[in-house]
Amino acid sequence: MKKIAVLFSALMLVSGTFLSAQSLDDVLKEHYKAIGMEKLLKVNSLKTTGKLLQSGLEIPFFQMAKRPDSFRVEGTFQGLSFIQTYNGKEGWNLNPFAGATEPQAFTEDEMKSMKYSADIDGMLWNWKEKGYTVTLEGKEDMEGTSCFKIKLVTKDGDVFNHYIDADSYMMIRTNTKVKVQGNESESDTYFSNYMQVEGLAMPGKVDTKVNGQVVMTIITDKVELNIDLDKSLFEKPAK
Repeated sequence: MKKIAVLFSALMLVSGTFLSAQSLDDVLKEHYKAIGMEKLLKVNSLKTTGKLLQSGLEIPFFQMAKRPDSFRVEGTFQGLSFIQTYNGKEGWNLNPFAGATEPQAFTEDEMKSMKYSADIDGMLWNWKEKGYTVTLEGKEDMEGTSCFKIKLVTKDGDVFNHYIDADSYMMIRTNTKVKVQGNESESDTYFSNYMQVEGLAMPGKVDTKVNGQVVMTIITDKVELNIDLDKSLFEKPAK
Protein backbone atom coordinates (compact mmCIF):
# COMPACT_ATOMS: atom_id res chain seq x y z
CA MET A 1 0.00 0.00 0.00
CA LYS A 2 2.84 2.37 0.84
CA LYS A 3 4.44 1.70 -2.58
CA ILE A 4 1.13 2.40 -4.31
CA ALA A 5 0.72 5.66 -2.39
CA VAL A 6 4.25 6.77 -3.30
CA LEU A 7 3.67 5.84 -6.95
CA PHE A 8 0.35 7.73 -6.99
CA SER A 9 2.00 10.83 -5.51
CA ALA A 10 4.79 10.67 -8.09
CA LEU A 11 2.28 10.38 -10.92
CA MET A 12 0.33 13.37 -9.62
CA LEU A 13 3.53 15.42 -9.41
CA VAL A 14 4.60 14.53 -12.95
CA SER A 15 1.11 15.12 -14.32
CA GLY A 16 0.82 18.49 -12.58
CA THR A 17 4.22 19.59 -13.87
CA PHE A 18 3.33 18.55 -17.43
CA LEU A 19 0.01 20.40 -17.43
CA SER A 20 1.58 23.50 -15.92
CA ALA A 21 4.34 23.54 -18.53
CA GLN A 22 2.08 22.80 -21.50
CA SER A 23 -1.25 24.45 -20.79
CA LEU A 24 -0.53 27.97 -22.10
CA ASP A 25 0.78 26.61 -25.40
CA ASP A 26 -2.10 24.15 -25.62
CA VAL A 27 -4.76 26.80 -25.01
CA LEU A 28 -3.23 29.17 -27.55
CA LYS A 29 -2.89 26.36 -30.08
CA GLU A 30 -6.59 25.52 -29.77
CA HIS A 31 -7.52 29.21 -29.88
CA TYR A 32 -5.55 29.75 -33.09
CA LYS A 33 -7.23 26.70 -34.61
CA ALA A 34 -10.69 28.00 -33.63
CA ILE A 35 -10.22 31.45 -35.18
CA GLY A 36 -8.52 30.19 -38.34
CA MET A 37 -5.07 31.60 -37.63
CA GLU A 38 -3.50 29.69 -40.52
CA LYS A 39 -5.87 31.51 -42.90
CA LEU A 40 -5.41 34.87 -41.18
CA LEU A 41 -1.65 34.77 -41.66
CA LYS A 42 -2.29 34.76 -45.42
CA VAL A 43 -4.53 37.85 -45.26
CA ASN A 44 -2.67 40.98 -46.37
CA SER A 45 -5.56 43.39 -46.01
CA LEU A 46 -9.10 43.44 -44.69
CA LYS A 47 -12.04 45.82 -44.59
CA THR A 48 -15.01 45.60 -42.24
CA THR A 49 -18.22 47.56 -42.78
CA GLY A 50 -20.99 48.06 -40.27
CA LYS A 51 -22.43 50.48 -37.78
CA LEU A 52 -21.36 52.03 -34.52
CA LEU A 53 -23.97 52.52 -31.80
CA GLN A 54 -23.21 55.17 -29.20
CA SER A 55 -25.29 57.54 -27.08
CA GLY A 56 -28.45 56.64 -28.97
CA LEU A 57 -26.84 57.30 -32.36
CA GLU A 58 -26.29 54.82 -35.19
CA ILE A 59 -23.26 55.75 -37.29
CA PRO A 60 -22.30 53.83 -40.45
CA PHE A 61 -18.58 53.10 -40.40
CA PHE A 62 -15.81 51.04 -41.92
CA GLN A 63 -12.30 50.13 -40.88
CA MET A 64 -9.36 48.98 -42.95
CA ALA A 65 -6.17 47.20 -42.00
CA LYS A 66 -3.18 46.41 -44.19
CA ARG A 67 0.07 44.67 -43.40
CA PRO A 68 2.40 45.38 -41.83
CA ASP A 69 0.94 48.11 -39.58
CA SER A 70 -1.55 50.34 -41.43
CA PHE A 71 -5.04 51.11 -40.12
CA ARG A 72 -7.95 53.41 -40.94
CA VAL A 73 -11.34 54.02 -39.29
CA GLU A 74 -14.00 56.23 -40.81
CA GLY A 75 -17.60 56.98 -39.82
CA THR A 76 -20.16 59.36 -41.29
CA PHE A 77 -23.11 61.04 -39.58
CA GLN A 78 -25.26 63.92 -40.88
CA GLY A 79 -22.84 64.58 -43.70
CA LEU A 80 -19.76 64.78 -41.47
CA SER A 81 -17.02 62.15 -41.24
CA PHE A 82 -14.60 61.33 -38.44
CA ILE A 83 -11.39 59.68 -39.63
CA GLN A 84 -8.44 58.03 -37.90
CA THR A 85 -5.44 56.93 -39.96
CA TYR A 86 -2.16 55.25 -39.08
CA ASN A 87 0.66 54.36 -41.48
CA GLY A 88 2.79 52.37 -39.07
CA LYS A 89 4.85 55.37 -37.98
CA GLU A 90 2.47 58.33 -37.70
CA GLY A 91 -1.22 58.75 -37.03
CA TRP A 92 -3.91 61.44 -37.30
CA ASN A 93 -7.42 62.25 -36.08
CA LEU A 94 -9.95 64.27 -38.05
CA ASN A 95 -13.03 64.75 -35.88
CA PRO A 96 -15.42 67.54 -36.89
CA PHE A 97 -17.84 66.41 -34.17
CA ALA A 98 -15.29 67.70 -31.65
CA GLY A 99 -14.80 70.93 -33.60
CA ALA A 100 -11.56 69.80 -35.28
CA THR A 101 -11.67 70.71 -38.98
CA GLU A 102 -7.95 70.02 -39.47
CA PRO A 103 -6.25 66.64 -38.98
CA GLN A 104 -4.60 66.41 -35.57
CA ALA A 105 -1.50 64.28 -34.94
CA PHE A 106 -2.03 61.41 -32.49
CA THR A 107 -1.01 61.91 -28.92
CA GLU A 108 1.47 59.39 -27.51
CA ASP A 109 -1.37 57.44 -25.87
CA GLU A 110 -3.44 57.41 -29.08
CA MET A 111 -0.43 56.21 -31.04
CA LYS A 112 0.07 53.33 -28.61
CA SER A 113 -3.60 52.31 -28.84
CA MET A 114 -3.55 52.41 -32.64
CA LYS A 115 -0.48 50.17 -32.76
CA TYR A 116 -2.45 47.55 -30.86
CA SER A 117 -5.42 47.89 -33.25
CA ALA A 118 -3.23 47.74 -36.38
CA ASP A 119 -1.92 44.27 -35.48
CA ILE A 120 -3.95 42.10 -37.88
CA ASP A 121 -2.77 38.88 -36.22
CA GLY A 122 -3.81 39.98 -32.72
CA MET A 123 -1.63 40.64 -29.73
CA LEU A 124 -1.34 37.00 -28.63
CA TRP A 125 0.25 35.82 -31.87
CA ASN A 126 4.07 35.78 -31.64
CA TRP A 127 3.80 37.57 -28.31
CA LYS A 128 7.42 36.90 -27.37
CA GLU A 129 8.72 38.57 -30.53
CA LYS A 130 6.51 41.57 -29.78
CA GLY A 131 8.07 41.95 -26.33
CA TYR A 132 4.95 41.02 -24.36
CA THR A 133 4.71 38.89 -21.23
CA VAL A 134 1.94 36.29 -21.40
CA THR A 135 0.79 33.93 -18.65
CA LEU A 136 -2.08 31.50 -18.19
CA GLU A 137 -3.87 32.55 -15.01
CA GLY A 138 -6.06 29.47 -14.80
CA LYS A 139 -9.80 29.10 -15.35
CA GLU A 140 -12.55 31.54 -14.36
CA ASP A 141 -16.31 31.59 -14.65
CA MET A 142 -17.38 34.45 -16.88
CA GLU A 143 -21.13 34.98 -16.63
CA GLY A 144 -21.78 31.23 -16.60
CA THR A 145 -19.12 30.31 -19.14
CA SER A 146 -15.94 28.52 -18.09
CA CYS A 147 -12.99 30.44 -19.54
CA PHE A 148 -9.24 30.28 -19.69
CA LYS A 149 -7.82 33.58 -18.48
CA ILE A 150 -4.68 34.68 -20.30
CA LYS A 151 -2.87 37.76 -19.04
CA LEU A 152 -0.78 39.84 -21.44
CA VAL A 153 1.43 42.70 -20.22
CA THR A 154 3.15 45.08 -22.64
CA LYS A 155 6.52 46.76 -22.18
CA ASP A 156 4.64 49.95 -21.25
CA GLY A 157 2.83 48.16 -18.45
CA ASP A 158 -0.58 47.97 -20.17
CA VAL A 159 -2.50 44.86 -19.11
CA PHE A 160 -4.88 42.82 -21.28
CA ASN A 161 -6.75 39.97 -19.59
CA HIS A 162 -8.19 37.72 -22.30
CA TYR A 163 -11.03 35.31 -21.54
CA ILE A 164 -11.20 32.35 -23.93
CA ASP A 165 -14.19 29.99 -23.86
CA ALA A 166 -12.95 26.65 -22.52
CA ASP A 167 -15.24 24.76 -24.94
CA SER A 168 -15.08 26.73 -28.20
CA TYR A 169 -11.71 28.41 -27.59
CA MET A 170 -13.15 31.66 -28.93
CA MET A 171 -12.29 34.99 -27.32
CA ILE A 172 -15.38 36.28 -25.52
CA ARG A 173 -14.00 39.10 -23.37
CA THR A 174 -10.92 41.25 -22.91
CA ASN A 175 -10.40 43.34 -19.79
CA THR A 176 -8.02 46.20 -20.56
CA LYS A 177 -6.05 48.38 -18.16
CA VAL A 178 -3.99 50.99 -20.00
CA LYS A 179 -2.22 54.14 -18.91
CA VAL A 180 -3.71 57.33 -20.36
CA GLN A 181 -1.96 60.58 -19.48
CA GLY A 182 -0.35 58.82 -16.54
CA ASN A 183 -3.61 57.47 -15.13
CA GLU A 184 -4.99 53.95 -15.43
CA SER A 185 -8.06 53.54 -17.62
CA GLU A 186 -10.04 50.30 -17.45
CA SER A 187 -12.59 48.90 -19.89
CA ASP A 188 -14.10 45.59 -20.96
CA THR A 189 -14.66 44.42 -24.52
CA TYR A 190 -17.12 41.60 -25.23
CA PHE A 191 -17.04 39.63 -28.48
CA SER A 192 -20.08 37.72 -29.77
CA ASN A 193 -22.10 36.70 -32.84
CA TYR A 194 -19.07 35.19 -34.53
CA MET A 195 -19.32 34.76 -38.31
CA GLN A 196 -17.28 32.62 -40.68
CA VAL A 197 -15.49 34.54 -43.45
CA GLU A 198 -13.44 32.35 -45.80
CA GLY A 199 -12.29 30.15 -42.93
CA LEU A 200 -11.85 32.96 -40.41
CA ALA A 201 -13.99 33.46 -37.31
CA MET A 202 -14.83 37.16 -36.96
CA PRO A 203 -16.96 38.74 -34.19
CA GLY A 204 -20.16 40.22 -35.57
CA LYS A 205 -20.79 42.23 -32.42
CA VAL A 206 -18.35 43.99 -30.10
CA ASP A 207 -19.54 45.72 -26.92
CA THR A 208 -17.30 48.06 -24.96
CA LYS A 209 -18.19 48.57 -21.30
CA VAL A 210 -16.85 50.97 -18.70
CA ASN A 211 -17.84 50.41 -15.07
CA GLY A 212 -20.27 47.75 -16.25
CA GLN A 213 -22.14 50.09 -18.60
CA VAL A 214 -22.13 49.70 -22.38
CA VAL A 215 -20.57 52.84 -23.89
CA MET A 216 -20.23 51.63 -27.48
CA THR A 217 -21.38 48.74 -29.68
CA ILE A 218 -19.94 47.84 -33.06
CA ILE A 219 -22.01 45.70 -35.43
CA THR A 220 -20.16 44.21 -38.40
CA ASP A 221 -22.24 43.57 -41.52
CA LYS A 222 -19.54 42.73 -44.05
CA VAL A 223 -15.90 41.61 -44.07
CA GLU A 224 -13.71 41.74 -47.19
CA LEU A 225 -10.31 40.07 -47.38
CA ASN A 226 -7.24 40.76 -49.50
CA ILE A 227 -8.71 43.74 -51.32
CA ASP A 228 -6.53 46.42 -52.90
CA LEU A 229 -6.01 49.25 -50.41
CA ASP A 230 -3.87 52.13 -51.61
CA LYS A 231 -1.28 53.29 -49.09
CA SER A 232 -2.63 56.85 -49.38
CA LEU A 233 -5.68 55.70 -47.38
CA PHE A 234 -3.47 55.44 -44.30
CA GLU A 235 -1.73 58.79 -44.62
CA LYS A 236 -2.76 62.15 -43.20
CA PRO A 237 -6.44 62.69 -44.18
CA ALA A 238 -7.53 65.69 -46.20
CA LYS A 239 -9.65 68.38 -44.54
